[in-house]
Amino acid sequence: MSGGADPPAGDNPFASSDSADAPQPTPRGRIGTDPSVDFEPHLSGQELKADPSEESAASRIAPDADLSPAEQAEHSVWDEPALGGELAGEAPADQVTYGRWLDEQIARTTAGDSWRTTFRLAAAAGPWGLIGAAWTLFVGGGYGMSSLLATAVFSPVTEEIVKVAAVLWVVEKRPFRFKSTGQILFCAAAGGLVFAAIESLLYLAFYGATTRAGLLILSTAMHVLCSTVSGVGLGRIWADSITRRRRPELAVGMPQFAAAIWLHGLYNATLWLADAAGFGF
Repeated sequence: MSGGADPPAGDNPFASSDSADAPQPTPRGRIGTDPSVDFEPHLSGQELKADPSEESAASRIAPDADLSPAEQAEHSVWDEPALGGELAGEAPADQVTYGRWLDEQIARTTAGDSWRTTFRLAAAAGPWGLIGAAWTLFVGGGYGMSSLLATAVFSPVTEEIVKVAAVLWVVEKRPFRFKSTGQILFCAAAGGLVFAAIESLLYLAFYGATTRAGLLILSTAMHVLCSTVSGVGLGRIWADSITRRRRPELAVGMPQFAAAIWLHGLYNATLWLADAAGFGF
């Protein structure tokens, strides 16, 4: 064949392994240049050693056994859009999904357990109410623009959050604790009532005889109404999660939360303007 003589056999990296001129396995610790797969470690009988980076990475990964069942369900990859529903089919039977965890917890929770949780949440509105009521009492005051913002914006947001904070946590993290939306509405309304009672006691303690009974009654009705509206949003979040067997989505109840804050802000702004105009509120 034209084009020059063949290279010497000893220079041929692809020589048969039976040939005396075949390249020898690369000593450990040195980089070989032989392109043949015959001398890959897993084909040449050399002892394999794991990459140190893989060993250190494996030691940093916490096994699922270290997580509680609720945490495993909450962080399950099988509820991701790419792995759930029609895209990937049913998750393997041995895998944890939010729906399976929720089904198991619902079956374990009795009606008595559910109502005990309901009454505890209603009572928990008291400590939370102290936070919101103290905000209203000490942050407000005066007739400047900052006082109007505190009264009509910041106070309503703070108070409507703290009144239903405990119920919201249960709806988001332990929805199986409720058996109906009525329980959620009861907790929310009770939270508003307890909050209003604490706020009224604080007003009486600080302002005494100057506090009007009619205003306290009106304030109580407003708090119960706004909390109930927030409760409707919580009920929607809970019902959506239970029906779809998916993680609760707070966005489902945002319209009701916004409406409760708006109603509360409107009430506070009306009283603030009336008081500033000299109507004696």
